[in-house]
Amino acid sequence: MKKFHRFYYIYREFVKLRVDRDMLWDDAVAKFKEENPEKGSVDDYKNALYCNRVSYIEYMHCYDFWKLDKMQRDKFVSEKEMSCIYRKTVQVSFDRLCRNKVLLLKKFDKYVHRAWIYSGLLSIDTFIDFVSSKDCVGKPIGGTIGRGVFMIRKEEDHNWQKLFEHCREHKILIEERVRACGELEAFHPQSLNTIRVFTISKDGRCELVASELRVGVGDNIVDNASAGGIVAAIDLETGTIIGDGADKAGKRYKAHPDTGKVFKGFVIPHWQKVVQTCKEMSTIVPEMIFAGWDICVLPNGDIEMMEVNSYPNITGLQTAYQKGLKPRLSALGKEVLGYDPVKLISIWSKSYVKYESVYGRY
Repeated sequence: MKKFHRFYYIYREFVKLRVDRDMLWDDAVAKFKEENPEKGSVDDYKNALYCNRVSYIEYMHCYDFWKLDKMQRDKFVSEKEMSCIYRKTVQVSFDRLCRNKVLLLKKFDKYVHRAWIYSGLLSIDTFIDFVSSKDCVGKPIGGTIGRGVFMIRKEEDHNWQKLFEHCREHKILIEERVRACGELEAFHPQSLNTIRVFTISKDGRCELVASELRVGVGDNIVDNASAGGIVAAIDLETGTIIGDGADKAGKRYKAHPDTGKVFKGFVIPHWQKVVQTCKEMSTIVPEMIFAGWDICVLPNGDIEMMEVNSYPNITGLQTAYQKGLKPRLSALGKEVLGYDPVKLISIWSKSYVKYESVYGRY
């Protein structure tokens, strides 16, 4: 029976890897035909796909893979490779916690200063009392990457009954609107402008892998890069932004396009407090290994935990740093976990390349 389970596991991972590669290839071929880019090539992308499992957007925009040599490319962790690591390390209990914002707020209540209510457990009178007294933000309790987030402003006219029914139907969490400190809000007042801190932890020890400032653009109230936001890399020792901002398409910004505030050289307020808070929170869930903390620095200097991600996106971080995080991830894994998490993906990549070199597809 053990042999069967091992064979099934290997077969499942191999099929998953092949399906991922096929999807990336088909998408890239379509994009090359649609965009007809002057940089890169289909043949070069095929090589990057074989060796690094990058998507078209990673190859063409996020990392400028088309102009990197093999040594530089091998320092990047693709989104698909990172997903492979997460599948083998993220505990189901921690993942479920992160995917339910109500449970998450209760678990980390010491680091949550804002008021909140869950529409699924309220009477309409309680709901109206809450949302009519303050500006609020509505979020689906299982939502990700800023999808479904909307603002409820107290000064606007609302059909409270209709809004209540909408929130009940879509399982909306209602939170008091949080405002960041003036220094961070100056980048883009419409959005919260959070700090993403990517950590690795085990047995009470926690280390930072990378961190970025995330700011919204235009009329967006969310700062996620996937929603059009801009990210900027943070030096982990000093809290200083060390480069220009970048969006999901890889476009670089010396200053915010709406406010003109310069990214490089800006120092995150209360940075050491941000770091210490993330390390403290990592001890609350012992089974946590990787975590992506979304942190807000409040006007009074307190640190607000906004969300925790069990599958933190690696693409935005590497786009912000403009360098691969694989060497750091490998080194910290050996120190904190006692093994190299990068090796969880390399054996499958090599197996796949060997298989395809024999049987072929492209």
